[in-house]
Amino acid sequence: MKKQLAVFSIAVLAAYACSQKTATTVSTSEPTIKTESATVNHERYLAGKTIYDAKCGRCHKLYEPQTGNMTQWNKWIDRMAPKAKLTEEETALVRDYVSVNAKPM
Repeated sequence: MKKQLAVFSIAVLAAYACSQKTATTVSTSEPTIKTESATVNHERYLAGKTIYDAKCGRCHKLYEPQTGNMTQWNKWIDRMAPKAKLTEEETALVRDYVSVNAKPM
């Protein structure tokens, strides 16, 4: 009985080891968020939120993006970015973040 169990175990292991392996595919495309005017990469959205929370929230209450449309937000971002000492890239990231949830124009 032990001999049969050992032979069976070896056969199962050999069959498993020799079976076809399926490769796991990894998606290289990053998730995106669609707005009315553009598609925003998920990483850019998160980076923009982080900058908005950290740099804008340092001086005043943070407003939810849906409190205004992009015309209003662009005006405020243009006015406040120099005060917050945002780089051009940081400013673009904040715009991307806000654009996802801003009111339609």
